[in-house]
Amino acid sequence: MLRTQALLRLGAALAGLLALLAGPARAGGRAARFLAQTAPAAEPNVTAFDRTGGGLLQGGTPWWLPQGQWSGDGTAYSEAVSNTGKGFACSYRFLNDWASRNFAAINKPMWDEGRACGRCITAWCVDERCATRNKPVQVQVVDQCPECKEGDVDFSIPAYRDITGMWPHRLAIQWEWSDCSAKLDGPIRMAPKDGINPQWQAFYFSNAKYPLKSIKLNGVPLQRNEFQFWIHSGQLSTPCTLEMEAVTGATLTLTTSDPYKDQPLGGNFA
Repeated sequence: MLRTQALLRLGAALAGLLALLAGPARAGGRAARFLAQTAPAAEPNVTAFDRTGGGLLQGGTPWWLPQGQWSGDGTAYSEAVSNTGKGFACSYRFLNDWASRNFAAINKPMWDEGRACGRCITAWCVDERCATRNKPVQVQVVDQCPECKEGDVDFSIPAYRDITGMWPHRLAIQWEWSDCSAKLDGPIRMAPKDGINPQWQAFYFSNAKYPLKSIKLNGVPLQRNEFQFWIHSGQLSTPCTLEMEAVTGATLTLTTSDPYKDQPLGGNFA
């Protein structure tokens, strides 16, 4: 009997010791998860940056872009892509090297039926948790974020790290529309849409220095879809003359002998 009681007491003591040893580990795990949720770690090897005064542009926003500054949540959703935006809402079949890395999805309230496509924004982090704050970084809008509220921007992961110095998270940002035409080098590119036929054609135009306002094909105005293909109904004779107008008012005339292939058009806006 005494031996049994001694064994029971020894078992209880061992159980207590094991609980004591396990307790801090469980508490530490909960604390670690809490910290991960509330204080994201800085990107490795990022030097803290904080420019007092925010990321205001020199000279302000160009007249042909919406004026003002916006605030919202900055998030990230995609790594850099390989010179194509085909999988994004703006459907650009070509993105140059800069835009392939530095792009964003705009919130649905500011999508403006696709007119936001091709515009650029300059954003900076204002969240106290950011390792990098008030450093302006420019990106091109190539996509829509349906679940984002007005003011929110969903960035490429490389651009997000430049802006915040953080791994992808949800952090407070400010931003404004800006002119990125100097970063969009090379000619405008044209690509046919799937499903075209002799009576109905549609085309994508990528890499324009400024967002396109209107296009005429052989003198006939094309209808812009919000996902950035331009529609021509009826028979199409070749060669083709394209008359393009940018939102800046600049105009450009280009020609192609074969509109049914993916091709550079040989020119861009000045």
